[in-house]
Amino acid sequence: MQVAAAEAQESMVHSPALLTALAREMDFAGALCGQLEMLVSRLIEESEGDKQLVMSEAQTVDALTQHLSALASFIRGLLEDGLMTEGAYKLGAGLERIPLASLANRIATEVYKAPIDEMIAAEVAGELDLF
Repeated sequence: MQVAAAEAQESMVHSPALLTALAREMDFAGALCGQLEMLVSRLIEESEGDKQLVMSEAQTVDALTQHLSALASFIRGLLEDGLMTEGAYKLGAGLERIPLASLANRIATEVYKAPIDEMIAAEVAGELDLF
């Protein structure tokens, strides 16, 4: 029984280290999306078809970049809150840091099992800014 407990202890990770790693990975994914955005822009310029339609569809990459950036900010906020409160997180304060209302609402729905009030979401978070 002690062997199993020791193995479980070794696999445990403190949340600050995990949150820091997750935020860095979100930043890395965002940087990759930035490169993808440049490629999409070049393809739009070179396209011979309906550029408006292509640009509209290509905005998905921009939305993904903003989504990853918002998640990284949220994770960093949780990390800051957790360090000050010994691992307990103030989700409401974290949700206020998310610049995308739809993302804030999905996280709140997952945690609280109910969506946050739309008025609150509009006050604390914004919408996508597409190119």
